[in-house]
Amino acid sequence: MTWLVFHPVLLCSVMAGAMDGMTPKANEPGGFQAIQAIFATKCAACHGPEKQRANLRLDTPAGFHAGGDSGPLLEPGKPDASRLLDSILGKNGQKRMPPKGDPLTEKEVALVRAWITEGAKMPAAQSPQLEKPEHWAFQPVTTPPVPSVGNPAWVRNPIDAFVLARLDREGIRPSPDADPVTLMRRVALDLTGLPPDPVLVRSFLKEHGTHSYERWVDHLLAQPSYGERWARVWLDQARYADSNGYSIDAPRSMWPWRDWVIQALNADMPFDRFTIEQMAGDLLPGATTEQKVATGFHRNTQINEEGGVDKEQFRVESVFDRVATTGAVWTGLTLGCAQCHNHKFDPVSQREYYRFFAFFNNQDEPALTLQPAVLAREQPEAKEKDGKKAKPKVEKPAVTTLVLAERSAPRETKIFLGGDFTRPGMPVDAGTPAVLPPLEQTAGGKKPNRLDLARWLVSRSNPLTARVQVNRHWGHFFGLPLVETENDFGIQGTPPSHPDLLDWLANRFMDDGWSMKKLHRLIVTSATYRQSSDHRADLETRDPRNKLLARQKRMRLEAEAVRDSALVASGLYTAKLGGPSVFPPQPPGVDQFTQVKRPWVANEGPDRYRRGLYTHFWRAAPYPGLTVFDAPDAGTTCTRRNKSNTPLQALTLLNDQAFGECAHGLALRVGREGATDPAARMFELAMSRQPEPPELDRLNRFLALEKQRLAENPKAADQLLTQGGPPGRDLNGQPGAAADKAARVLLARLILNLDEFITRE
Repeated sequence: MTWLVFHPVLLCSVMAGAMDGMTPKANEPGGFQAIQAIFATKCAACHGPEKQRANLRLDTPAGFHAGGDSGPLLEPGKPDASRLLDSILGKNGQKRMPPKGDPLTEKEVALVRAWITEGAKMPAAQSPQLEKPEHWAFQPVTTPPVPSVGNPAWVRNPIDAFVLARLDREGIRPSPDADPVTLMRRVALDLTGLPPDPVLVRSFLKEHGTHSYERWVDHLLAQPSYGERWARVWLDQARYADSNGYSIDAPRSMWPWRDWVIQALNADMPFDRFTIEQMAGDLLPGATTEQKVATGFHRNTQINEEGGVDKEQFRVESVFDRVATTGAVWTGLTLGCAQCHNHKFDPVSQREYYRFFAFFNNQDEPALTLQPAVLAREQPEAKEKDGKKAKPKVEKPAVTTLVLAERSAPRETKIFLGGDFTRPGMPVDAGTPAVLPPLEQTAGGKKPNRLDLARWLVSRSNPLTARVQVNRHWGHFFGLPLVETENDFGIQGTPPSHPDLLDWLANRFMDDGWSMKKLHRLIVTSATYRQSSDHRADLETRDPRNKLLARQKRMRLEAEAVRDSALVASGLYTAKLGGPSVFPPQPPGVDQFTQVKRPWVANEGPDRYRRGLYTHFWRAAPYPGLTVFDAPDAGTTCTRRNKSNTPLQALTLLNDQAFGECAHGLALRVGREGATDPAARMFELAMSRQPEPPELDRLNRFLALEKQRLAENPKAADQLLTQGGPPGRDLNGQPGAAADKAARVLLARLILNLDEFITRE
């Protein structure tokens, strides 16, 4: 870092001259040096080369020219209109500076006043040459060669070479492959969020032999459930919910944007286009309705509808949220930390934060009407045609969704001093942090907008976006990202465990046209992914968290997958794609702690058994069957879910009405199928594998004991059968003894509560 430096002798002589009344005039040599000498003595601690409070630097001409967050310092020739003199004197609403230590003397104030009066002349405003920090994440993505390994036969694709090379250096061998059924269940849960049909698994293994796994992967990638599973990951990052938040928490129509995400992922929309349409689809030439719907990504912010709120305050709060979310989701940086002051650790100033803020400060927030939605229904006043009552068309409320739309007259963006929107400082134009590659020049020198920002985010010159995305996806397949602090690629974050693999994947992702399906196929067909997750004593001390990837990792299913797996096993699952959110059963009283009671009327029919992705999510009273398994609250972006293990989860699986209905459905299913061994069939439907003989023996002993107990207590059997909702009513109507049917329900509850059922091996 370089800047103008004062020689000690010169500094002392200039100061002495100033104090003796021998003040050089501003247009004479040494005039500005006298001014600098004053500020070097009184102000450099807070506004010098090491620290620049309020982004103000007073040791260079460039600093005086640029001013600080509060705005320009100088009005040459007008000392009483200059903020610099106001700060020195503590006038016109400015705090007197410096805040600690001796203030400027009368002679020093007179010298500054005279300097401003004479035009505030100084050398050319040469900017200090700031060196970019040598932090790995800010460097260009490299193109590392695929390494040589000691056992090339183990390598199925280049991922394995990078992993095995590291294991070779550590003297650790990889684990063997998982057995085929376990592997096919694993990849089905990872790619689609649903457990596989055991019959289909057996069919693939028999028909395709040694190629069955690759064919199975291609089959899964082509399923509509792929888009639903990975949409849930994106919805977490977008802070999606079906209500506005805060205490009123009114409902909102955001599901059309959710459906856009599902469709985009199923179509394998390239991630660069996926980014551009969500960030700025409305600004694309000839923007389609779908591209406008895509901008709903940044309408997932909360809306405060309480009486007496300052609408501008909460509009600004939404923009703060959009800046922080964009920083976390695409760049893996904590940009929000520079809202009130310069970032404490990363090279992002508060001024740069508000330049980024400016991209999101020029939008209106309309609701977009998607269709007229005309329905026909009988009306008493209908006229006759051919002697029959007509069914006239009547208007139905149109489907709408929330979007962004650029303003024709842009707002002026100013720095908010201390992050307080009531304390505007100097105006700024839209821009990106200087530590990263600059935006491309806009045509005709126009000011950059959201579309320029979106293209910058997915530019090959941007060192962060591709790295952040492949790292985050890697974490979903292995339980731990290559960069463990996947939402903080800044200086305080952890370095990558496999830096060459991270950059190789980032390059491959971009070379493959930003295809998420190709990235996922590459990962799940690697030998690294196919390894067994069995415990290894030799890794207990050497690599207890499996950062070196010498095995796979057992992971509890995500909240929605727990529910969906129970629905699939029970035969109740409704595979409808998209549409408005639904209301499955939930415990009574969930909304009793909210300001406005929102009635929860459980759906009847197929909508009652749809994927957890479609469950209506109130921010103030989120669905407890999801939050108990660590679903995020949709208040802020969630780039990585927690994984907890609590007694409440077991109690939910055992007693919650929704899971109780799944247990009744599972018992009903095996009864309808006429299974000769209900315990074995239930287990297979839940775990995608046949039980081992000791397991089957214990299950059948439990079933026999419960039959005997319930036969002796018919009232308990009848009560149990009536608690199963619609599946319970169907089961109760089946032929057979109540004790036998009720015992099967209890066995189903037991199986759905096993650790293996909610675990991806």
